Amino acid sequence: MALRPTTPSLNALRAFEAAARLGSFARAATELSVTSGAISQQVANLEASLGMPLFERNGPKLTLREAGRAYLPSLRRALDEIEAATLDLVTHGAGERKLVIGALHTLASSWLIPRLNRFQNEYPDVRPVIETLALNFATPERSPDLGARQMDVGLYFGDGRWPGMICDKLFDEIQVVVGKPGYVASGDVMGENHPVAPAELIGRYPRLVHTTRPKAWHDWAQANGIAITGAPGPAFEHFFMLIEAAKVGMGIALLPRVLIEGPLAEGRLEIVSDAWLKSSGAYYLITPESRQEVPEVRAFRDWVLGLASESSLSE
Repeated sequence: MALRPTTPSLNALRAFEAAARLGSFARAATELSVTSGAISQQVANLEASLGMPLFERNGPKLTLREAGRAYLPSLRRALDEIEAATLDLVTHGAGERKLVIGALHTLASSWLIPRLNRFQNEYPDVRPVIETLALNFATPERSPDLGARQMDVGLYFGDGRWPGMICDKLFDEIQVVVGKPGYVASGDVMGENHPVAPAELIGRYPRLVHTTRPKAWHDWAQANGIAITGAPGPAFEHFFMLIEAAKVGMGIALLPRVLIEGPLAEGRLEIVSDAWLKSSGAYYLITPESRQEVPEVRAFRDWVLGLASESSLSE
């Protein structure tokens, strides 16, 4: 397949990446087993094709210009992917049936991975590869782009309306209030072994906050007819951080039940209130329309939907 007109040669891209990383044409030449002149010429050709300089040249010293700094991270990722794909092909051969699954970090580690061995037992010739999807909540304007990252399917949270995707609802998100066992003194409020009233929780214990869902506690309070009082507690960007903070007793956390099945079963967290919140979004299996008939994708889709239908989280 011919390169697109705007795509520079691979040799020029490799020369630029090595020179930028090593800060020298000479060191890049040594790494790539060519002459310094060849590296300099490849970088000059790249700059000419882009229509802008990428380096400041001060004798042998190279300094990236703003354009070079902006270009380098994406280029480095692309070269890493080429290397990984080549290594994968050489190691496993062309006949391998690989399934690339994109999933939110905590959903993958808490819900999917503990069950994935069952899929492997049913489909031993399919090799799952789990990759992380970064966004916590997608909208039609922020649709997860599985195709650009060469993912076959995704496990995602949102409203289920993403163009170009087949969206199968797995289960709703029910958020519950949890803490380290014994952290909330239930006995002195409601009697032993009874959850604390929501208003008592809000007034007495630090509320751990998820930074991408800053209104979650307010929504929970409103749904349960109480008022938020006091300042919020420490804040964390990811659910897995919030879970760890709750487990060590930093405060109480409002967490999706699906993400804490393990800690609850193991006694590392406990639900400390009967009050809960049903989120506006839900968890979905998303499949690009172009991938729906791929055999391993069909197999995984059928398996996940069957798994979700058996779950107590499904309604």
